[in-house]
Amino acid sequence: MYSLVPTTQEHIEELATTMRQVDRDEVWAANHSTPLRALTNGVSLTEEPFTGLVDGKVVCIFGVSTMSFLSEDGTPWLLGSDLIEENKHVFLRMNRVYTREIKKRYKSLSNYIDVRNTKTLVWLKWLGFTIHDPAPHGPDNMLFRKFEFRRK
Repeated sequence: MYSLVPTTQEHIEELATTMRQVDRDEVWAANHSTPLRALTNGVSLTEEPFTGLVDGKVVCIFGVSTMSFLSEDGTPWLLGSDLIEENKHVFLRMNRVYTREIKKRYKSLSNYIDVRNTKTLVWLKWLGFTIHDPAPHGPDNMLFRKFEFRRK
């Protein structure tokens, strides 16, 4: 059974140990973060972080971080476990609904994704984000692609 719940410290700790390798590689390339630090920082900057669960196990933690609660510009993020792939159909449907809602709330959404994270790039295109050309990003100048949505 799949459910979305507010994120707890226990969810953060579980996902820090079960995070999929592509996300571990990305958070390291982006700013030399460990999974625990990336999750803790992401959750602390997000007004309403959510955890996706399957049968009580953490599939992903996600949200939109902002510079202030009044900001109309957001930074969507998601970090997950290998359970995403095992439950991709439910995951995709739920994320499409969530993305539709955040596109109504924010004037713009943008973030960066490691070019090695090819499945997520396909998913972001499917969700309607514009994907930009690769450019150096992070402390090691690894290639990332900016993705964004701007409401007209």
